[in-house]
Amino acid sequence: MRIMFILNANLPGGAEILTFQLANTLASDGERCTIVSLITAPGETLRSDTVPVLSCNGNHLYSVGTMKSLASTIRTHSPDIVVAVNQRPLLFAVISKRLARSRAKLVSVFHTSYLLKSKDRLLNLLYRPLFARADALIYVSEQQRRLWEQRGYRSQRAIVIHNGIDPHRFSTSSVTQWRHRMREEKGFAPEDYVVGMTARFFPEKNHRQLIDAIKLLRARKVPAKALLVGTGPTLFQIEEYARALGILEHIVFAGRHEDVRPYVSACDVGTLCSLGESFPLAPLEMMAIGIPVVMSNVGGAAEMICQGENGFLFPVGDTEAMVGYLEALFEPGRRKAFGDAACKLVAERFAMERMVDGYKRLFYRLLSDPRHDDLIEARKVAVWR
Repeated sequence: MRIMFILNANLPGGAEILTFQLANTLASDGERCTIVSLITAPGETLRSDTVPVLSCNGNHLYSVGTMKSLASTIRTHSPDIVVAVNQRPLLFAVISKRLARSRAKLVSVFHTSYLLKSKDRLLNLLYRPLFARADALIYVSEQQRRLWEQRGYRSQRAIVIHNGIDPHRFSTSSVTQWRHRMREEKGFAPEDYVVGMTARFFPEKNHRQLIDAIKLLRARKVPAKALLVGTGPTLFQIEEYARALGILEHIVFAGRHEDVRPYVSACDVGTLCSLGESFPLAPLEMMAIGIPVVMSNVGGAAEMICQGENGFLFPVGDTEAMVGYLEALFEPGRRKAFGDAACKLVAERFAMERMVDGYKRLFYRLLSDPRHDDLIEARKVAVWR
């Protein structure tokens, strides 16, 4: 198959990282994949040694020139499948595919859930009719699908394929390899209770709530410290907030790292306090390493966290509940049991292989190719609506 993935930009966000991983894996399986970025993004971008990464060199997201450039790229590469990742790439894919007179099947992958800005809610009215043009619509969690269907995004061709991670890369062996060295490097004492969070510093990630939680935990005589991995526009604000609360010395800002395993391995528990998510990779990576997670109940969180068994979910913004659950996992024996259960769940349900099989099953079905009929029958990865 010739598969073209279209992104807004090849920046290191969750949807973009997952797209690169999916394209690389499909290419390793013999498929011909290409990744196209609509705009030329500033700063550090994602790269691949396996898949060609192209840019339409657009600087205005809705420019006609960018649409023509994408149309030319589609004509040149003649994809069998065009995969638009989120709404704006879908708009460009619909128009550019028509300009290119391409007969490629159009698939929309939806990684977003919440309309946090008034502009997003307005654009929602523009994007909604586009989904009728797609040959298939992929959601990454059941909860996300229900949410968007309530907003009128209904399709007889909707499917759910959960995000997945590589369980060979993210495994409990990481703790043996890196934990002691990384804790020592970051100045953590053996008795410190390290709460980790790997997320870009954006308002919707709500890092401030974790700072509040660390202060409350320490007031309750829990030797809590935070290890924050990532960077972004709100980083300085969060540093200043921790300083204002008088706990900056208990917060470690590790910066952005392509390989987060050494940092996750240094943690006792992981967290995510987001205001909105669909099916984030960061908690899955922590769970695969054997780190239990306490996260806000957003998007598909309840599809990866079994409450009171492998982690805890708290209502969005409820710091008291978050702190209570973090305090409950301070006991090492309970934390170990939760971590073991989390690792087992990820291996069984959210391995990269299962996710890739779900995409391949869908793509071959769209192309009416019988080569993967055995896969279609054997794998119960995605559920047609």
